[in-house]
Amino acid sequence: MVKRCQWGLCNSDTRYPERLEGGIKFIPFPKPKSNLEKCRRWIKLCGRPHDQLNEKYADGNKHLYVCTKHFVEGIPTEKYPDPLPALLSPHTPYQTPARKLPKRRVLSEPPNKRRKVLFDVTELENSEIVPCSSPSIVDDSVLKANSVSSDTAQDVCPLDLLAIAAENHQLKQQLAQLLLANEESKRKDLDEVESNSTNKKSNIPLSIEILVNSKLKGSFKYYSGFSHERFMNINNFLVKDETLPFKPSVAVKCIKSMPVKDQLLLTLMKLRQNFDNIHLANLFHISSQDVSVIFSNWINFMFFHFGSVSIWPHRDVIIQNMPSKFKCDFPETMIILDGTEMKIQRPTALTTQSQMYSDYKSATTVKGLIGVDPRGSVTFISMLFSGAISDKAISSQSGLFDTMRKMIDCGMLKEGDGVMVDKGFNIREEIEMLGIRLVIPPNAPCEGQMPAADVAMTKKIAAHRVHVERAISRIKKFKILSNRIDLSIFSSINQIWFVCCFLTNFMGLLIRD
Repeated sequence: MVKRCQWGLCNSDTRYPERLEGGIKFIPFPKPKSNLEKCRRWIKLCGRPHDQLNEKYADGNKHLYVCTKHFVEGIPTEKYPDPLPALLSPHTPYQTPARKLPKRRVLSEPPNKRRKVLFDVTELENSEIVPCSSPSIVDDSVLKANSVSSDTAQDVCPLDLLAIAAENHQLKQQLAQLLLANEESKRKDLDEVESNSTNKKSNIPLSIEILVNSKLKGSFKYYSGFSHERFMNINNFLVKDETLPFKPSVAVKCIKSMPVKDQLLLTLMKLRQNFDNIHLANLFHISSQDVSVIFSNWINFMFFHFGSVSIWPHRDVIIQNMPSKFKCDFPETMIILDGTEMKIQRPTALTTQSQMYSDYKSATTVKGLIGVDPRGSVTFISMLFSGAISDKAISSQSGLFDTMRKMIDCGMLKEGDGVMVDKGFNIREEIEMLGIRLVIPPNAPCEGQMPAADVAMTKKIAAHRVHVERAISRIKKFKILSNRIDLSIFSSINQIWFVCCFLTNFMGLLIRD
């Protein structure tokens, strides 16, 4: 098995025995699973770029070593367990070794003649010694800086030079140890500061107060889809006091301990941003199972509570709040109808796939029917049907005609009122049987151009019918409906659809006169 040193530009390798002179041994690299802190410290001290030597690489590779040349005492000890820091910074790119220095030319002199170095020993002791590149040879700059005239020069013994070189080498080792200790203390201080800051942040779960006091403007509306004032209106509409307004289907401790407003915030965040349960669990410091229980209980409670409210106002109220331009063009039209489709995850059963497939969207979808008043508020919400259903079929199966018949019986509608639809709704016979007028764009003739009056009527209807499209776009801003709907929430998709449609009535007016 090949062993190779990972420290800096070291070339110690078992494949080349000449590089292992002096009894060099290889120390295994620490593993992140067992000692992550030591592994990170060794990566930093080795000075290797992060893309060449990182935690994942060290975790998966069993053959990473550092040779004993780079330890203060030759091997890891309790006092010096880590290697010396490499000269190459971890932030600089990896560099190849430079070419070898040229050999110093040897002067031709008699082999028996001893080389004499002339300088004042006392001046050498009092002067600052420049570190040498080699422990056994004194640099020429030192000799020139400390040289004196030949009259006062004295011969120096080579043993004195070796002692100075050994002392210089020892000072270098001490300096390296001090630098290493300094870096170690700085790293520990930074780790303590980061751990304290993260613990302070992570120990505070998300709540209404944190979003309200947040320095980021619009954070409350981003998460819930409503301003704080409108959120409180929804809360006051659903909850009379601070107690839980329903009995949980599953006994979970967090439902009793978690504030009611925070549970409503969690539900709206799931509807608006479609966060994963794990992400919501991390934000509110609960388990993902608790998030699922809270969301399912609240969405069912909101569905039944909103469903008990009549959102179709009296015709006098509609006419009183009708925009002036709409009142001028269609004064007796009380509702604008349109259908919308939402993509879902493809079912595994082929029969279900064929029922859910929509030719219009070229995907498996579910379809719902929406009705808005001339001001843009939602007044009719159907349940969801398969994407293959037609507009005429969904109008009859959604209970629209029965609802309008009841409105006529109780005086909220009267015969002669209008219903505005698109060309795809071939429901003229059913609507006229109720005594209600159908406002629909005229069909183009088979031959020739459309008459000028029909063109003007088509433009006029399109200018007002676009508001139902705007209302549908409001509903689809809840990302749980705009994203591809997962089959895991299919059991409560009707409740989610109805609640999202109803919540748009808590927003501002869609059409301002």
